[in-house]
Amino acid sequence: PGILVPVTDSSQGPTPHTVEYMGHDAGEPSVGNNWNTGVTNFQSDLQTLFIKFDDSCPSSGQSATWYNSPAPTSQLIDSDPIGFTDRQTGRVFAGELTLLSPTCKVSFTDTDGLDALGQPDYAGWTPSEGSGIPSSVDHETIGGGPYHAPIPARPPGTIYPNAVYYASQSLVVLNVPQASRSDDGGLTFGPSVLTTSACGGLHGHIKVAPDGTVFIPNNSCSGEGAVLVSQDNGITWSIRTVPGTTSNPALQDPQVGIDNNGRVYFVMSSATGTGSQAVVATSDDHGATWNNVYDVGAAYKLQNVFYPAAVAADGGRAAVAFYGSTTGGDGSANSFNGVWHLYVANTFDGGQTWTTTDVTPNDPMQRGCIWAHGGADICRNLLDFFDMTVDKQGRVEVGYVDGCTDGTCAQAALTAKGNAYTARGVIARQSSGRRLIAKFDPPNPLHAKSAPGMPSVTQRRVGPVVHLAWSEADTGNSTIKSYQILRGTTSNAETLLTTVSGTQTKYDDLSATDTSKTYYYKVVAVNCVGTSCGNNEIVARYLGDTCTGLILQRTPPGHPEQSSQGLAPASLAIDYIAAGEPPGTNNLLFTMKVTSLSSLPTNSRWRIVWNSYSAQTYNQAAEQFYAGMRTDQNGAVTFEYGTVATAVVGLVIGVPTETPIGALPGSSFNADGTITLIVPKGAVGNPQPGDLLGAVNGRTFTGDTSETQNLERSTLLVDHTFVKAQRDNGHPAATYMLVGNVACAGPTPTPTPKPKPTHPPHG
Repeated sequence: PGILVPVTDSSQGPTPHTVEYMGHDAGEPSVGNNWNTGVTNFQSDLQTLFIKFDDSCPSSGQSATWYNSPAPTSQLIDSDPIGFTDRQTGRVFAGELTLLSPTCKVSFTDTDGLDALGQPDYAGWTPSEGSGIPSSVDHETIGGGPYHAPIPARPPGTIYPNAVYYASQSLVVLNVPQASRSDDGGLTFGPSVLTTSACGGLHGHIKVAPDGTVFIPNNSCSGEGAVLVSQDNGITWSIRTVPGTTSNPALQDPQVGIDNNGRVYFVMSSATGTGSQAVVATSDDHGATWNNVYDVGAAYKLQNVFYPAAVAADGGRAAVAFYGSTTGGDGSANSFNGVWHLYVANTFDGGQTWTTTDVTPNDPMQRGCIWAHGGADICRNLLDFFDMTVDKQGRVEVGYVDGCTDGTCAQAALTAKGNAYTARGVIARQSSGRRLIAKFDPPNPLHAKSAPGMPSVTQRRVGPVVHLAWSEADTGNSTIKSYQILRGTTSNAETLLTTVSGTQTKYDDLSATDTSKTYYYKVVAVNCVGTSCGNNEIVARYLGDTCTGLILQRTPPGHPEQSSQGLAPASLAIDYIAAGEPPGTNNLLFTMKVTSLSSLPTNSRWRIVWNSYSAQTYNQAAEQFYAGMRTDQNGAVTFEYGTVATAVVGLVIGVPTETPIGALPGSSFNADGTITLIVPKGAVGNPQPGDLLGAVNGRTFTGDTSETQNLERSTLLVDHTFVKAQRDNGHPAATYMLVGNVACAGPTPTPTPKPKPTHPPHG
């Protein structure tokens, strides 16, 4: 989002000593567009974000304005967020499961989350009954549309024109969806109906055709993908399998889009012997027969596809989207070493032909595996699906999750191991070409040229160099002639720094050497028609170098988590964490700076944790390493490293637990609050130059007992009150790229005098 606002609640519970941000804990998003106002919404976790796009390229630099208006029922905890927008009426639904029946927690808004004064507020929402009883407890979906004839009797005085449907799978009743219908716009629901007992696996999002036929796509019906179909307004259901598809053993939803003529476009991740394919099919008879069965990832030689989405509008016009990788094998395996991009495929002839586009051509949205088996895994950062929609002008909008956020991950080599493990919410929005609504096509649409779309820019500032890279998904159907790189030292005041060729997608700024300055950059694409909008500003702050440590996470000035959410002592309040590599050694350097260590609390821990499958060499259940300092009941200090494993209870709940491995000689702390940790690389998987340490974060704990001294959360479902300062790995992405045992060139900041390090006895 263009504007980041700290939040105090997430699915992890109230955050009394943490700072988290909207749009960065954004797994499995739903996205919709209100055709009455043009406002797009993005539902994920406990946040409902609303986005207003400005296509005029405003001089303010803000082409999109975001605000958060969470529903009153979206509080404290969720197990599955879901959103739905009725594009005819503009009603937006936000739902949250809580792993409990009998009902889902749902609210709706007709005002894009705004109250009577035009401000984001609970008053802009109406709480709903949520669902029929029972609600079921997993992977719910909300949808709506016209009634099928004959139209059932409706509550007296009802003016809402459409039926609203809810479905969710029951983990105890054959793992298939139960569905219910609302006849008063989603305020109340009738009883739930079991849709089928002959299918398994995950179901996709419920969709309603123009004639009122209701579809729930399903991954596994007799070994094939299928749609569950109701032609009597959700009372009875039938199974319509899709020949040419193969059920995916991973937990993946198929999806459907339905055009204005009623043609159904089905897409699924269809299993192969070496991975999966993006298989599409069309039906004109409600799924009784299927045609145009194609692999729309074949043009890019994709061997693995995850989490497809679908949308349609005018007759014959539809789009599907999916994450894809050219690497074969099990895409959920921890050993998978491919990279993933977002792809969108469009058809304008009813599915007879498709055109597929790599939306993130030089910017992978995930490295390594995508976990699709439930439970806790570090590569489940994207969670279980994403979504797409179409606006009133026919633009396709894809709401997806970027798991490889910011320059350190995006600019890493294809051979690099590791990932950022982020969950940043992103909207990919169509900027040129034919639309899903024909009357908004450009003139002469098959040959139309336009100015390029905005490049997506990343930066990585290391010592005296700013490494820039960009991804250009929209050339405007014309060759890019050049890229203009602009730089400034204040926001939105950049001037031309240099111009590079249209084939270049990287640039190293060697003149950004003033460590006291923050540099701002824009990259503008130029073709024969014109230049792209320059509202893609990226900020490069000085964070240090690899020899003394690059700051990866910094708590905002003034410790807002202290004043607004509860007071942590200075010894536990984290100012920043940093990572580096002391030159001439084979060690990692981690630094944690807390406000003060002039007084050490007893029975406390200071931890830096990062994601790594190399932890499995010590403990098969572990997927993280930690390094840190500990005090015992007498205040004696020791330094140690070890692994963190999350023991899963049921499907999703786990308690991170440390297992110490060894001591860290050479580590120390200062009374000013600086903790220095020296970790041999060989002890933590021996990462090589170019590899990534992802999701690096700082944690502090106090009040340890013999039962809690190795826990990184209590056994309570909702709790991270131990964790001080910033938990959010997405703002910015806390990722470190190894450089090896090299000296640092160029100027460095003048060091601040520090007290003499204090080493623990026998440490």
